[in-house]
Amino acid sequence: MKGVKRTGLWVVLLSVAAPVGLIGCHRSSSTQPVKALSPVSVQMVLPESAGATREMGIAGVVRGIHEALLSARVSGEVRSVSVHLGQRVAEGQPLLTLSSRTLGADLSRASAHRDFAVSNYGRIDHLFKDGSASRAEWEAARQSRDEAEAAYQAAKARLGWTTVTAPFPGRVVSRAARVGEEVQPGTPLLTVADDRRLEVLAHVPDGLVSALSPSSPVRFVSHGHEYAGRMAEISSGSDPVTHTVPVKVLLSASPGAKGKNRSPGLRPGGFGKLYIPVPGRAAIRVPDNALIDHEGLRELFVVVSGHAELRYVRSGRSVGGMVEILSGLSPTEEVVVAPPSTLVDGSAVSGAQR
Repeated sequence: MKGVKRTGLWVVLLSVAAPVGLIGCHRSSSTQPVKALSPVSVQMVLPESAGATREMGIAGVVRGIHEALLSARVSGEVRSVSVHLGQRVAEGQPLLTLSSRTLGADLSRASAHRDFAVSNYGRIDHLFKDGSASRAEWEAARQSRDEAEAAYQAAKARLGWTTVTAPFPGRVVSRAARVGEEVQPGTPLLTVADDRRLEVLAHVPDGLVSALSPSSPVRFVSHGHEYAGRMAEISSGSDPVTHTVPVKVLLSASPGAKGKNRSPGLRPGGFGKLYIPVPGRAAIRVPDNALIDHEGLRELFVVVSGHAELRYVRSGRSVGGMVEILSGLSPTEEVVVAPPSTLVDGSAVSGAQR
């Protein structure tokens, strides 16, 4: 009987303890209400229509219209280099000399052979006129003389190749040769570029080439300076790997720049951006302080349903404090200007258009 009472007591205790345990678990799993953050006060602006054709910046390299890589035409040792990088040179000016004993010996041998052939022809010609030599002997002597003369001129020309001269007026833009170095035919020595007229080589996406035509005006920007140019050449083929088309742009000569670099501030090998027209809708622009630079990418905040949305965009040229947006933004979307440091993606925002 006592055992039954004890069992009943344990059942009562368990039934009482169970609700207590359940109540304790609900409280522990419940979360405290989070205090709502106040909207971040911002200034907003609608993109401005650029009122012009959209442009895209394509990387381009500056080159001289006339550019020559001078290579060794004979084997030999570099005896002297009389120019330095960046030096201006005149047409025909000696730039480098090679030392070749073999070519000198060849010329001496060809000279002796020529002298003998000329002397022998003179003797046979005299005998032929006297009737003491046949016509066949006279023709053989004349042929030997002509062949010896040709061999002498060829040996002389080869020896002349040991002196490398400038093919046209320009500037030395690269120098690979070093004094004392042994070179073989085809070894690069120097590069001379005519920097009086310059061109830009670029690779345009093949989808944009349709908007270009020969003589189309384009812009080239390098180190903050803008240069006018016109399309000179458009390749008829597209690279199957990069899907780009090589184009050449002839930079316009600067007024009054005669005999010097007619595009001041540019050098062969320089780098910049070639801006070409892009078919489609007109360009839109936003204030430059709306953009955020993040590891080389451009971002901005767009207001969507009262919240800030961080978005990557592709930007173009910057003029007068306004930056052209090529993609990633529509003309009807509000943009945050000078976003505060407290603004993050998804933040509630309040404010008015500027």
